[in-house]
Amino acid sequence: MSRYKVIAAPYLNGMLLEHIRFISRVSVPAAKRFRKEFAELTERLAENPYQFPVLEDPNLPRDTYRKALFAKWYRAVFFVEGDRVYIDAVVDCRRNPGAL
Repeated sequence: MSRYKVIAAPYLNGMLLEHIRFISRVSVPAAKRFRKEFAELTERLAENPYQFPVLEDPNLPRDTYRKALFAKWYRAVFFVEGDRVYIDAVVDCRRNPGAL
């Protein structure tokens, strides 16, 4: 049983679709792996979001957001509030290599 409820921002589906479209132009199997790894990530977040490190970014509130790397190049940005995990973004780190 999950300890945390994972909630995606309303615009997150659009971000995920954009990433999947981009990946599928190169490799459909890679796009399927992306979807699978994102689903696995949400399960891990529901179990224990604190297993992922705090995101150090001068543009974000200090010690609020965390990051979870998945599918080799992607980072999920989220925060925890009580028993809820809010995923705010999925970022392609190749666009900003320093973002890892």
